Amino acid sequence: MILLQTKTLFSCLITLALVACDRMPGKPTKETPVVIGSPSWTQSTFNTNCRGCHSQGAEGAAIPLIDAGYWKVASDAQVIQVIQQGQGVLMPSYLDSNGGPMSAEEIAALVKGMRSLWGAGSSGGQGGISGTVVAGNASAGAQVFAAACASCHATRGSSGSVTDPMYLKLISNQGLWSAIVYGRSSLGSPAWNEPMPNRPSGLTPTEVADVVSWIAQSRPTSPADEKLTYQPKNKNASDAK
Repeated sequence: MILLQTKTLFSCLITLALVACDRMPGKPTKETPVVIGSPSWTQSTFNTNCRGCHSQGAEGAAIPLIDAGYWKVASDAQVIQVIQQGQGVLMPSYLDSNGGPMSAEEIAALVKGMRSLWGAGSSGGQGGISGTVVAGNASAGAQVFAAACASCHATRGSSGSVTDPMYLKLISNQGLWSAIVYGRSSLGSPAWNEPMPNRPSGLTPTEVADVVSWIAQSRPTSPADEKLTYQPKNKNASDAK
């Protein structure tokens, strides 16, 4: 009888030990597989790679992507191209074959996921204007800029000059286009079809194209095309004279 009780007690202790081992503090748990394209993966990838510049609010350096208005105009193909190839100096390429951290499949999944999270059911290509830059008439753009934009964006404008050569070295024509089309509501900058000085209904798509073409004329040529305008004197040659 005593032997039977001892065996039973021993069996119970073994069972309790196994259960306890399975619940020991600090024991690694099985990781939940990451599903590329899932809402949690999309949010995490955005936070890691995009949020620093494209967050909602005034802290972001670029237009916010957490914005249904953006996804209404921008097409998936446009956004994918910008992420893959980069844009201007400020937006690098994220494609792995260009040295970036993401594959083409991951970029496509990210864009699809962001539209699902923040696009409010839109499919892009809506809103009456293109999401990509369109060539315009620079001469006409000068007049539109003077009337609707100069009070804020001329050399002495309240929001800083958009014709400053150093600014234009950093931003591409597509960047200028996006800045006008989407605006920055958090910074008080209206979108293209919102009220502006002398333009109660905003600009037309043609006027946006004209303004971008005119602003872009102030961009300096690339360093490869620039000629050296300052030649330092040869000190030894000067001394020899």
